[in-house]
Amino acid sequence: MRASARRAVCSSLSCAALLLTGAAAAWAQSPAGGTQPSAPGQAPASGAQAPAESSGPLVPEKHLWLDDVHDFIYDAVWRSAMHVDRLFGSEVPDVAYEQASGSIAPALLYDKYYGWRTLLRFIGNVPLPQLSERFSAFIGRLNPQEFVSESQAPSGAFPNPYAQYPQDETLLGIQYYQPQRQGGQWDAGVGLPISVSRFDPYVKGGYIYLLGSQERGVLSWRQDAFYQDSQGGFGVTSRLDLQRLLSESLLVTWTGSTTFAQRSYGWRSYSTLDAYIAFPRRRALIAELEVDGSSQAAVRLHNYGWKLAYRRGILRDWLVLEVRTSLNFPQDYAYQERRPSWGLGIGFEMTFGSDVFLARPITF
Repeated sequence: MRASARRAVCSSLSCAALLLTGAAAAWAQSPAGGTQPSAPGQAPASGAQAPAESSGPLVPEKHLWLDDVHDFIYDAVWRSAMHVDRLFGSEVPDVAYEQASGSIAPALLYDKYYGWRTLLRFIGNVPLPQLSERFSAFIGRLNPQEFVSESQAPSGAFPNPYAQYPQDETLLGIQYYQPQRQGGQWDAGVGLPISVSRFDPYVKGGYIYLLGSQERGVLSWRQDAFYQDSQGGFGVTSRLDLQRLLSESLLVTWTGSTTFAQRSYGWRSYSTLDAYIAFPRRRALIAELEVDGSSQAAVRLHNYGWKLAYRRGILRDWLVLEVRTSLNFPQDYAYQERRPSWGLGIGFEMTFGSDVFLARPITF
């Protein structure tokens, strides 16, 4: 890699770390803020667009401070990335840096198993045009089990409280990806947690094969290889996704995944079945059945249950309100009795760089 390209990567990463951290703080201090969620992403978390489009944009008529906060975060991210890269000779037009995107999402959640929790996740992706259009830098607060090893189901903007390893971390990294298309493609990433107490870098690479169409059904197979000490060393994850658009407003997806690492309790597996129902005026209803476990754990069947979430755009095209309920049956230790755990939650998601309404839930 050329020296100038290396400098561009480092400079973009530095500015992404600084600005996304400041953006999260700015949102938390605003009247709609909260305290602590990729995606990539996701942060890296994966998302499904609503099967049916809304009837039109929301008209900003009041609460103008929301626009000030939103514009500040978006402008700070792409303009700072542009200014820093141009210190190293970049002549890329402004529009390339305006492709920066991400989201900030505060929430208040309750469930019988864990009680009350206030949460905040954020994810920001910054383009690296001086290096290549296929590379991007990112910073996000998310669960490494979902992003690095992909051994747990993606939980949107908020962590899944019943996951075997629910701890979030702030990750900083670089991703390489090929444009999505039919057939095979590759992606890869490197990064590390932002922490002064430990040095725990990760590296991962994946091969994805896509076949079919949403009307007839889409088959997606993904094979990942990764390394991170906290993830058990070297490991592999195999994941199969099936999805089909049953009508203009109903999308059904199924996912099955299994992971094995050098230091793990056998094969860690999960499966989910989701239904996305789209309504006019930027609204969606999402239902999910889930199960997960490990082949050599003391409790092989770790958790099963269902979730139901309702999402709708409010006040602005880039602001979404979500409420959810759930019923799970978790068991962490053999001496525990498996009991039902009801859950409730409310959260907001503010996106920047895109106004597309996503049916993908943030409280799962």
